[in-house]
Amino acid sequence: MFWSILCSIILVGLSLKIHGLTLNFLSKSISKKFIYKDFIKISVALISSHLIQITLFAYYFYYIFHAYPHLKLFYGHVSGTFLDFFYYSISCYTTLGIGDVYVSGYARIVTGMEALIGLVLIAWTATFKLSYLFKTRR
Repeated sequence: MFWSILCSIILVGLSLKIHGLTLNFLSKSISKKFIYKDFIKISVALISSHLIQITLFAYYFYYIFHAYPHLKLFYGHVSGTFLDFFYYSISCYTTLGIGDVYVSGYARIVTGMEALIGLVLIAWTATFKLSYLFKTRR
């Protein structure tokens, strides 16, 4: 359980750092006037940031699935490929929670933290994009 909490803290910290650096880079590199090209740049950079974070969590799930098969942490439609865990991670990060893949045991801690950080960072993304739109309209 200790390792799950520690991994959750590390993954959340990495997610915050990646997203913060992305937003910092974008805020310095976009113009004050609305330019469609800048809006596309913002969108691509932020979606890429989210995908990197989702991939980090997916690697964690992939690792624990293969490192600790005796714990039987994952149930449902899981064949053990990285794409299974990437799909599961997207489902958690976006708080979609489809339910065809689910975890038990200590992996639930990381799953819950991924959902929480995904919710916060998606809201942060929306706020950043809206602030760009509203600043350029003045």
